[in-house]
Amino acid sequence: MTLPDYPFVLTILCVSSLVGCAMLWYGSKDLRVAYRILTNDPTDVMSLGDGTPVEVEGVAHAEQGAITSPFTGTECLAYEYEVQEEESTQHGRNWRTIDSSRNHIPFRVEDKTASALVDPRGADFRFNAERSIDVRGGKRPPERIRRFIAENKDVDSEERSLDLKLFELNTGKDRKYIEKRLDPGEPVYTLGEARYDSSAGSEAGEVNIVIGHGESVPRFLVSDTSERGAAWRLARGGLPYALGGTVLLAIASVLLLETI
Repeated sequence: MTLPDYPFVLTILCVSSLVGCAMLWYGSKDLRVAYRILTNDPTDVMSLGDGTPVEVEGVAHAEQGAITSPFTGTECLAYEYEVQEEESTQHGRNWRTIDSSRNHIPFRVEDKTASALVDPRGADFRFNAERSIDVRGGKRPPERIRRFIAENKDVDSEERSLDLKLFELNTGKDRKYIEKRLDPGEPVYTLGEARYDSSAGSEAGEVNIVIGHGESVPRFLVSDTSERGAAWRLARGGLPYALGGTVLLAIASVLLLETI
């Protein structure tokens, strides 16, 4: 038997191979970074050097003030938010993201030796603590969310209903307003590039180093956890894709063996 005799099998084999390779490559990116984290120890802040890739584990502190999270009004150093809306499909109900964004300010990471400035621009945030405010369709959201909707052209009001005289029918869709934050005083882990900056440390216990994005690191990572916690979050995200890609490539290999 040869492959050209079986066009359908050949199509399945090609699709499985292509999708499997893509999934394996995508998942392995997170797994490689997780492996790097686990096989290298965090560096003491006082030992940071210019232009080097570093891992630092400590506590997050404000550098100058704080920002306010959109849904809970909490003062924080960085946040991500997501608005999900329930929709009905032929396969049942699921949640669709209708808006998402993030915001951040420079902050300091402090360990037992000193503190360094972190510039979070371009960072891959891996925040674990998720705060979700659920609002039923047609119901009045909390004040902060109403203000958020009024200022955001991408999110319309869900407080909609249809007056049927005998009763009022809620027509708005259920939503989840989700935010993840890095708060002052929380544990923080960062993988980035250290670079010298004479203005980065002006007080006692501060070093003249900024940790940020750089070409010497595979990914600039900021996570509200320890070193092992950050590695686990990366592995947890990449492992399903790597396993799925491996399964598809195994299927393609079996088909190839059976058709030649």
